[in-house]
Amino acid sequence: MKRDQRTYHTTYLSRAIQSALLIGVSFCTNAQQETSDNEAISTGVERIEVTANRQSQDLQEVSSSVSALSANDILRNGIESINGLENVVPGLRIGSSGGEVRPAMRGARTNEVGVAGTGIAEQVVGIFQDGIYVPTTTGGLGAYVDVERIEVLRGPQGTLYGRNTFAGSINVISKQPELGYTSGSAKLTHGSYDRSTYEAILNLPLGDKAATRFVMSHDRHDGMIENHFLPGSSDDLREKNQFYLRNTTKYEFSEDFTALLRVDYSKKDANSEAIWGYQQIAGYQISETEPGSGIYNPNATVTPGHIYQPADAERDDEGPYDVYRNAVSFDNQEAWSATLTLDWALEWVNAKWTTNYSELSGEQFYDNDYSDGGVDFVGGFGRQDDQKAFSTELQLSSVESESPFSWIAGVYLFSQEADWEWLWPEDTTGNGEPDSITVPSWGNPNHDPHEVDSIAIFGQARYQINDSNRLLVGLRYNEDEKTFTGDSIPDWDDSAVLWKLAYELDVAKDVMVYASAATGYRTGGANDARVVNRGANALYDNEEVISYEIGLKSFLFDNTVRFNVSAFANQYDDVKAQLFAVSCNDTTSDLTVGQCVATGVSTTFEYYENGGQVDTYGLEADLEWRPLSELTLNATLSLLDAEFADDFAVGNSQLQPLLGLGNIDGRQDINDPNSQFSFAGYSPAMSPDYTLGLSARYEYALSNGGYVTPYLHVNFVDDHYAFDINIPETKVDAHAMVTARVSWEVNENLNIDFFANNLTDEEVLTRAVVQSQVLNSLPINSIQANWNNPRTYGVSLQYKFE
Repeated sequence: MKRDQRTYHTTYLSRAIQSALLIGVSFCTNAQQETSDNEAISTGVERIEVTANRQSQDLQEVSSSVSALSANDILRNGIESINGLENVVPGLRIGSSGGEVRPAMRGARTNEVGVAGTGIAEQVVGIFQDGIYVPTTTGGLGAYVDVERIEVLRGPQGTLYGRNTFAGSINVISKQPELGYTSGSAKLTHGSYDRSTYEAILNLPLGDKAATRFVMSHDRHDGMIENHFLPGSSDDLREKNQFYLRNTTKYEFSEDFTALLRVDYSKKDANSEAIWGYQQIAGYQISETEPGSGIYNPNATVTPGHIYQPADAERDDEGPYDVYRNAVSFDNQEAWSATLTLDWALEWVNAKWTTNYSELSGEQFYDNDYSDGGVDFVGGFGRQDDQKAFSTELQLSSVESESPFSWIAGVYLFSQEADWEWLWPEDTTGNGEPDSITVPSWGNPNHDPHEVDSIAIFGQARYQINDSNRLLVGLRYNEDEKTFTGDSIPDWDDSAVLWKLAYELDVAKDVMVYASAATGYRTGGANDARVVNRGANALYDNEEVISYEIGLKSFLFDNTVRFNVSAFANQYDDVKAQLFAVSCNDTTSDLTVGQCVATGVSTTFEYYENGGQVDTYGLEADLEWRPLSELTLNATLSLLDAEFADDFAVGNSQLQPLLGLGNIDGRQDINDPNSQFSFAGYSPAMSPDYTLGLSARYEYALSNGGYVTPYLHVNFVDDHYAFDINIPETKVDAHAMVTARVSWEVNENLNIDFFANNLTDEEVLTRAVVQSQVLNSLPINSIQANWNNPRTYGVSLQYKFE
C-alpha cells in the first residue's frame, strides 16, 4: 500500500509540474503580447543584479532557481540571521539546536553538527559570506548586519561553488564602501525579552580613490526559554549577548585595478540550549518476555515526557518555553576573519583573486539530564572548539564583447584545522562532588585536531547559439583529504568530478525557459575506532546527487509582474544516516546486543552509515506583482515529494540503533540480530510537502512628505518531520508563521519601525533526534527536541545621514 501511495503522489506531482509549466509558458507569452500595446506604468518590479554565476548578471537571465533578497526585503522580514530565511525562500528550511544551524533543501538535510568525535560537520546547503565558504554548522549563525542582498540558489551548485553545495547555497553579500562621500546611520532597537540593540554604520572617503566602511552592532536579550530553577532571568536559556564589528576598505588603484580588504570580529556570550535539543519529550522502551533472557516483546511502550530523568528530579517541564534545569549552561563563541580581494580588468581577461583567513573558538555546555535533579551547578556535558581556516581562489573570466562565447575558470584551495575537546564535570578537590568543568581523559585532552585539505579546478562556459538560444556547460574537479583525531582512525581522501549542462531559450521579450542537469556531492568521513570495533564501517562515502531542472523566468505587463517557476527531480545516492546505537561493551563477546543489554554490559555510540538512496521531486514558484505603484504583492510556493528508497536500511548484528522502538510498523525484527531498520517510504527531516508564502505592503504618502508602509507576511507550512525517523513525536504540525511590520519614514533621514515576529506565537519543532539509551537493563529510544522562538516584538529608530 505504501508503494502504491508513493507512486500515486509522485505521478500526481509530476503531472501538476508539467501542467504548471505549460500554463506558465502560454500565459507569459500571451501576457507579453497583450501588454505590448499598453502604456508603461511608471514604477514596476525592481530588476535585481546577482552574482549567482560568480559574475554580475540579471536575476532573470540565470538558468537556475534563485531567490534574491534585497536590503529592504531583509529588513521587512526581520531577517537577522540565517534562521529567518526559511519564511521567505521557497523550498528552504532551517533547523537549529544550541549554537548549530541545520539547513535543509529539496529533501536533503543537515543532521550532524559541530566539530567533535570523528568529523567536521558540513552543511548540505553551502553558506558563503562575501564569497568565503563558512566551513561548519557552528559558524553559520552569524549576524546579518549592513547586508546588500542575500542570494539563495536551489539545487547543487558544484561547478562554481564546489564542496558541500550538495543541495544549494546561501550567499550573503555585504555592502561595500562607497567612494566620494561620507554617509552612515545609527539604529536603536528595543523589544520583548528586554531586548536592546544598537547598530552603527559609517562610510568615510579616503581621498579620491579609496573609502572605508565601519559596521558595529550589539544585540542582547533575556532568555526566551524560562528556566524556573532560579528566580529571575539569570539561568534562562536562549539568551543573547552578541557583539559584531566589521571594517571594509576599498582602494581603486586605477580604472582597471581595485583592492578590497574586509576584517570582521564577533563575540557571543549566551546560555546554551543544548547541542542536540534542550528537551526530552518522549521515550520508547521494549520489555523482555522473561527477565534476563534478552528476548523482547515486539511492541514498545511509549511514555510522554522525560523517560530517564534522575530520581531526585522534582518538577517536569511545563512546555517548550518553561523548563527546570539545575546545571550551568553556556554558549560562548568568538570569531574573526580577514579577506583580501584583488580585481583586475585587463583587455583580454578579468581576474579576481580572493584570499581569506579565519578563526573561531567556542564552548558549549548544558544540563545533559534535562532536569532539576542530578548534579547541581556543574553537572552536564559539552564541547569546546578551536577552528582555523584558510582559502584562496584565483578566478579568470572573459571580458564583455560581441563574441557569442563567454566563460569563467579558476582554481581554489582550502585548508582547515579543527581542534576540539569534550567537556565534563570533575571533582578536583576530592570532596566527592563535581566542582569544575574539565576535559576528561576520553575528551581529546592532547589537542589532536582534525585537518581538512581541498583543491579544486573549475570552469563554466556559455555559448550564444543565436538571438534566442544559449548553451551553458560547467565542469569542476575536487580533491579532498581529511585527517582525524587519534592514530586508530584512518585518514579519508576522495575526489569528485562535477558537471552542469543548461539550455536557455528566450520565447518572448523578458520570458526565458531553461532546462538543466547538474551533479553535486558532500564529503564523507570516518567513524570512531570504538564504533568500528563494534561493526561500523571505518569510512563512509561521499553523498552524491544528480539534479534535473526545468524552469521559466518572466517579466510581464510592462514589468509590473515577475513570475518565476521551476520543477526539479533529484536523486541522492549514498545518503548518510546519523545514528545512536546500542552495542556490547565487550567486542569479543558472543552475546547478542539484547543479551548485553540484559546483563548490563552494553553501551551507546553515535556513528554514521551510508544508508542508501533518496528520491525527490518538486516545484517552486515565486510571484511579485505591483498592481499599483504603492502596492506590492508577493507569493511563493514550494511543492515537494521526498522519500527514502525501499533499500535504505541501517544497523547490523553488533550495532542496533533503534532497538527501543520495537518492531514499529514492521521495520525491523528486534529478536533477529541480523535485522536492519528500514527507512523505506519515510520522509527526510525538514521536508514538508508544501509551503506557501503570501505578503503585501502598501506605501502611504503623508502630507508632510514622509511615508507609512505596513507590511504583512504569512508563511503556511505543511506538516512534516524534524528527524528522519517518522514517529509521532518527531512530527511538526502544519502551521502558519506571521511577520508584521509598520515602517514610518518621517523624512529622508529618520525611520521608525514597529515589528512583530511569529505574531500568532506558534510552537514549532525545529529539530528532533531519536537517541539510544539503556534504562533499567532495557533498551530505550528517547526523543530530544528543539523549538523555535516564541513571539517577539519591538520598535526600531534609525537615523541616516549623507
